[in-house]
Amino acid sequence: MKNWADLSEELLNLILSNLFGKDRHSFGLVCKSWSAAAEVSPYRHGPCLMFDGKKTGKWKFFQYNRIFSMIDFPQLDDAEIVCSKHGWLLMSHDYSILFFFDPFNNRSINIHHRIDFPYEIICFFNSPTSSDCTIIGISGTRGYSPYVYIGVLRKGEDKWNRYEYNCNTGFVLAVSTPILHRGWLYCLDVKGNVGTLNINKHGHDQSSWIVYTKCLLPARFRNKTRQHFFIKHHEEETIFAVFVAHDERKANVFRLLEPDMKWELVEDLGDKRLFVSRTSSLIETAPLKSMANKIYFPMLKDDDGVYYSLDTRKYHSYEGGLSSKKSYGLKELNFATWVIPSPIPDFHEELTWCSEVG
Repeated sequence: MKNWADLSEELLNLILSNLFGKDRHSFGLVCKSWSAAAEVSPYRHGPCLMFDGKKTGKWKFFQYNRIFSMIDFPQLDDAEIVCSKHGWLLMSHDYSILFFFDPFNNRSINIHHRIDFPYEIICFFNSPTSSDCTIIGISGTRGYSPYVYIGVLRKGEDKWNRYEYNCNTGFVLAVSTPILHRGWLYCLDVKGNVGTLNINKHGHDQSSWIVYTKCLLPARFRNKTRQHFFIKHHEEETIFAVFVAHDERKANVFRLLEPDMKWELVEDLGDKRLFVSRTSSLIETAPLKSMANKIYFPMLKDDDGVYYSLDTRKYHSYEGGLSSKKSYGLKELNFATWVIPSPIPDFHEELTWCSEVG
C-alpha cells in the first residue's frame, strides 16, 4: 500500500466529496499533501443547501448532489430559518422568538426579546458573535397604509427600536433578504424598485429612507416576476438581482447601475456563479469552469439538485436528467437556505446576546 501522502489528487477529491463540516477541516490536517489538495478542491468551502426533511424529521445538507442528514437538532423542532450568514442561522419559533444556531458546530445564541411587530423580513449582516451584530426587521406598505416599518435590535440591547417612514409611492416588499452596501440597507420590492435606508441616521428623519422607482425596465419585467433575489459579494461593490418570470419561469440576472439606480441585464456572469434562496443569496467565483455562469436554486428533481444555465437558458439537474426552459414539476424548497460551513469555532467567542433581560 502506498504512503497516505502519495494518494492521487483525484482520489483525494473523491474522499473530500464525501466529507462534511469538521471532517473536511480534519482532512487538511493529515499531512502537507492533503492540506494542499484541500485548498484547491472544489469541495472545500462550497455552499450547502440546508432544508428540513419534514417527512423524515431530519435536517439535510445538500452539496454537489450529495445529501448529508443531520439527526440531532432537537432545538430546531418547529423552528423556521429566517436568515443565514457567516455559517450561522437566524431561526424563529412561531415568528415570535428568535435564536441563532451554528449547524456545523451545534452552538446556539438565545435571544430573549420577543419580536414586537409582524415584520415581513428579518435579517442580520455581521456574525452574531461580533459586538457589531444587529438584527433588522422590515415591513413594507400594505393596503391603505403608506408606511414602511423598520425594527432594530442591537447586540447587548434588551429591546427593539421601531421606526416608521412615509412611503407615498408604495413599497410592497419582495421576499428577498436585503443587503448592506456602503452603510446603507438596500431592500427590493415586487416591482424591482429599490428602497435604501441610511443605517447611521435611521429614526432621525424621513430623509434616511429613500425609494427609487422604475428601476426595472422595460415595464413588462415589473409585472411578470414571481421570485426576486438580491445578491452582493461581501468584498465587491457590484449589486446583482435575479428575477424569475411568472409564466415561462425564465431567470434573468441584472446588475444595479449606480447612481442612476437602474437595473442592467447581465447576459454572462463570466467565472462567477450565484446561489439564491429567500433567506440567503451568495455570489462566488466558481472553482471549476463547468460550474460557472449558473444560478443554483433551492430546488430538487427527485433527489437531484437543480441549476439554471445562462449559457443554455435552461434548467438542468446535476446528474443530467433535466434540461428544460421551464421549472414546472420541480420541488421548490421555499424554506431552505444556503450556508457556508464554518468548521473551526473560536471557543473564546461570546455566545450571549444580552447579559441582562429587561
